[in-house]
Amino acid sequence: MKKSLTALAIAILLAGCASPARIEQMTASASPAQRIVKTPLRDNVAVRDVTGGKETNPMWVSNVGNGEFEQALEASLRDAGLLSAGKQAGKYTLVAHLEKVDQPMAGFNMTVTVTASYSLVERATGKEVLNRRVSLPYTASFDAAFAGTERLRIANEGAVRVNITKLIEELFALKVDQVAMN
Repeated sequence: MKKSLTALAIAILLAGCASPARIEQMTASASPAQRIVKTPLRDNVAVRDVTGGKETNPMWVSNVGNGEFEQALEASLRDAGLLSAGKQAGKYTLVAHLEKVDQPMAGFNMTVTVTASYSLVERATGKEVLNRRVSLPYTASFDAAFAGTERLRIANEGAVRVNITKLIEELFALKVDQVAMN
């Protein structure tokens, strides 16, 4: 019995506690071209609502909370030059819903797939100019971290980052002027 309890205690220590996703690791970096391209969205996107996230329970698994997701989304939009000066500023509002964070229970290489839906609405008219569902995976390999809980957190962060990167690519590809005329 004593050996079993000792083995269990060692396993818990090796596994570590789960920690929430880090904002700076979920933040997408804009390309140099994105930072200078002319777009009507420049400094005109305010993040209105972010929903669907789950807070991390340190005794279970790493998750992505609404607050962390919102801060990473805003930091990414700021880096790309799209974020407005405040929540009430800007011509467009962005709503983001974290639909699913598909995580493995265990593994050497951990792949997490984040599915999020985004809606960009023109503030003055209420017209939706973009509605996208983005679902992308990210794999944290065994050499990224020894502890499985850390690899899972790294995979969560990477999956959110590539998801936001794809959204920003979609925003830059959007021809807002043409959408507004239709």
